[in-house]
Amino acid sequence: MLAVRSPQDIAQSLFGSAHVPALTPDHRWPTLEISGDCVFLDARQARSETQGRDAPLARLGQDWWVFASSGTGDAWLLSLDGQQRVAFLDHDQGPDAAPQAMALSFAQWLQMADLMRQWEQLDDDTLSALMPALLDQINPGFSSLYPYSI
Repeated sequence: MLAVRSPQDIAQSLFGSAHVPALTPDHRWPTLEISGDCVFLDARQARSETQGRDAPLARLGQDWWVFASSGTGDAWLLSLDGQQRVAFLDHDQGPDAAPQAMALSFAQWLQMADLMRQWEQLDDDTLSALMPALLDQINPGFSSLYPYSI
């Protein structure tokens, strides 16, 4: 069954530590595909993605850095202002792409990525109807911001 797990439980199962630190561009966690649209990047890949994307409106490296990507070229961003705010960058917008605020912290992003992993593994389309309410458990209203179709 689908369930929103605690960020600590997710970090323990993914990275071997229940501590969910403030994520910085020089973090030491490995690259890991959590779900199809949530591939967490190690520091080297994150730096390469941040520097290599052509999205001047996103102010990558100044206001945001890429900490995760999707399998389709989209990016998950984390703010560099110390607030740990997550945004989404849609690669289909090309150079005009701007960060779309997701109203999530990094810990909540882990919860979302883990929930999507559970849903993908169950491979049961009847569970799609449950997803908006589960996303809203992570943060009320998040289901309306989630960038992909469920």
